[in-house]
Amino acid sequence: MRLFIALETPQKVKKEIAVIQKKLRVEKISGRWIQPKLTHLTLVFLGETAPNKIGDIEKILKEASGQIFPINLWLEKIDAFPSPAKAKIIHLSLKGELDKLNALVLKIRKSLKKQKINFDRKLFIPHFTLGRLKKPQNLTWFLSKIKIPRRKFFVNQLNLIQSTLTPQGPIYKILASFELKAKNC
Repeated sequence: MRLFIALETPQKVKKEIAVIQKKLRVEKISGRWIQPKLTHLTLVFLGETAPNKIGDIEKILKEASGQIFPINLWLEKIDAFPSPAKAKIIHLSLKGELDKLNALVLKIRKSLKKQKINFDRKLFIPHFTLGRLKKPQNLTWFLSKIKIPRRKFFVNQLNLIQSTLTPQGPIYKILASFELKAKNC
């Protein structure tokens, strides 16, 4: 099973993503755009995972979600990986309570490692992927001119998601969901 752990994206952010993608299409930027309804904030990509590990992962997520309050974030700007000059992936970068977000990611990663569950160890960079370009492009000129409204939002739902890749795009299925709700001491 191909799995990842992500925070659910609020509807108002998905609507904003659709508006931004429309602007990109008008500028004739050619790419494969992520459907706004599929947008999520990936925290940890697990990749191929044995089904018998799902129970352990759910326990980890339940514990982690009970130790943190909902996280306040906002859209910062349109950016690109690896850089605007050599753009392959266009994304929205995020600002806000990144310390809380990073603490959640670190907690989950430590617990996964302790349980000997494999995951992608790439540096965590909080973002929403907008699309993947067919070939690298220099978008420095374009990305600098698009202004993003500072939309504040809370993320409060932690999901374990199964991803099935198809020629028409990925199909996501939420296997488990946990609300962020730190217990008051």
